[in-house]
Amino acid sequence: MRSPADLVIAHGYVVTMNQTRQVHRDGAVAVTGNRIAEVGPAAEMLAKYESPHVIHADGMMVLPGLIDGHNHPTSYLATGLTDDLDVRTSVFKRLYPYESALRPEEAHVAALGTFVEMVKSGTTCFNDPGGYDVDHVGEAARIVGIRGIISRSLRDFVDPNMVASGALVEDVETCLREGDGILKRWNGAENGRIRAWLSLRNVVCVSDELCKQVRDLAKQRKVGIHTHVASAKGANEVTMRLFGKQALTRYYELGLFGSNLYCAHVGFPDVAEIDLLKQHDVKVAHCPAASQLGAMGVIANGMIPKMMQKGVTVSLGSDTAGAAGFLDLIRTMYVAACAHRDAHFDPQIMDATKALEMATIDGARACLWHDEIGSLEPNKLADIILVDRSGFGWAHPARDPVRSLVYSGTGDSVDTVIIDGRVVMRKRVVLTVDEEDVMRRVSDAEMAVMQRSGFGTELRWPGM
Repeated sequence: MRSPADLVIAHGYVVTMNQTRQVHRDGAVAVTGNRIAEVGPAAEMLAKYESPHVIHADGMMVLPGLIDGHNHPTSYLATGLTDDLDVRTSVFKRLYPYESALRPEEAHVAALGTFVEMVKSGTTCFNDPGGYDVDHVGEAARIVGIRGIISRSLRDFVDPNMVASGALVEDVETCLREGDGILKRWNGAENGRIRAWLSLRNVVCVSDELCKQVRDLAKQRKVGIHTHVASAKGANEVTMRLFGKQALTRYYELGLFGSNLYCAHVGFPDVAEIDLLKQHDVKVAHCPAASQLGAMGVIANGMIPKMMQKGVTVSLGSDTAGAAGFLDLIRTMYVAACAHRDAHFDPQIMDATKALEMATIDGARACLWHDEIGSLEPNKLADIILVDRSGFGWAHPARDPVRSLVYSGTGDSVDTVIIDGRVVMRKRVVLTVDEEDVMRRVSDAEMAVMQRSGFGTELRWPGM
């Protein structure tokens, strides 16, 4: 007698990303409730499990859902604001004023747009480094059905050489109250699908006192701390001017280094700091497309491969739709796998398999969620994507399908997305929201916030 399953995905090319990186060329995944019951050869799984719902995955890759390790969902409506600008101008003169102008309902719509675009390209989990209308982000994640980590942006210090909106800077007491409030309301929400962390928005806009208070609160609440640090060329010089220390060294000396510290970008550590990152199991989010579009220098500086060679856990992130130009993590994997080769003149310094690890199991480890997501294994949560291999670009049977995915694929090939055992997208149609309605709301909200914040479309060539 066969065992019951709620869903069986059969006859796909199953890439498990388990400890041995096992692949089943004709494989199947059985799902019971919101968890994976078993993974194995299709013939064995179909003989063992019966289900009223069988997805035939012939001609498809079956993979763990992709994890966007660093994304600002509420920045979706700011796409285009920072094109072709240097990082400090982008942040202080565009993004911070945009955040100040954003209304709660617009933050919600921005998050909806972000999450729908993520799902459409195979992302099933995100990690948000912090905004201000966080309840509206959590509500958008609840509606779309995506998994993720949200946090409240905390900052209490202003660089006197750069103007930032006073509305974004709060005292330590307010920061802690707001940050802890999000933890209480959202950490573990939606049957655990949504988690909450604390955020130190950027190493240059947080005081020593706030850092220490957040460090202690995170330990008390057993949550991660998401922060931006050493993000671009010149970042350490700013931190030295303001605090007398390099960025990562400052955090280390404040006692923040630990397995729950999660640092975005980290393009400019020194060798001693890399050793400290590894020693204290600090995690890093790498956003290669954002670095390239924003000329941040993270690729050119060459420290990401050095961190990985030392054993530092590094995830992949998009940053924002505007910062990267897209939210497609399959395209991001291509950039990660290839850009470092060019910078180092070394075709083997990074490859397709490592890029896929960064977007799955390494991303899960960075998000402190590797015990439940990031690979297709029994008892793990059923976050699964199916990628259609039937089109041109895939018609190369002698090529490793993982290489085809990373070097030739895009998120447009993602056919089906399952999150927490629930089919969220099937045959490229998102089932949890009306896609056309979300697109209309995004367009309307973006126009409203641009007009209110004083930004308009800048055309490089004459337009009529």
